Amino acid sequence: MLTFETNQGRFNFRVAGVALHQGRVLLHRLPGEAFWTMPGGRGELMEPTRETLAREMQEELGVQARVENLLWIVENFYHYEDREVHELAFYYRMFLPDEDSICTTEGIFQREDDGAPLLFQWHDIQRLEEIALYPSFLKKSLSDLPISPCHLVHTDVEH
Repeated sequence: MLTFETNQGRFNFRVAGVALHQGRVLLHRLPGEAFWTMPGGRGELMEPTRETLAREMQEELGVQARVENLLWIVENFYHYEDREVHELAFYYRMFLPDEDSICTTEGIFQREDDGAPLLFQWHDIQRLEEIALYPSFLKKSLSDLPISPCHLVHTDVEH
């Protein structure tokens, strides 16, 4: 994992996927967390980001996601677990297999990643303002995906 700690805080290299289905977006969170994020994970050294996302979806959901176009490259700054975090994240549009029941699952469903539970849920894109979603720019940006990659520098005050 490309994550390291310093006296100033943590650096995190993350790759996430935007899966949309019938006006909803798939989000995930850890049990006990009060906020949602895009599914994905940390990249490995010498691993291309598209491969990272495909690997993470296989590990977390047990499916072969089709990773498509890069949407955002985000320099994300936030405070989490009593430390400052500097995250560099790549967000891709991805498609999950239609024949898999994941696309039609209602409510929260649980999967595991290396034995650790992860909670997933489809959320209505038009109602994202009602939930805690980080990075927060996604609440508006998911309803109007860019046609070419966008670079953003984003800071969330809370997390």
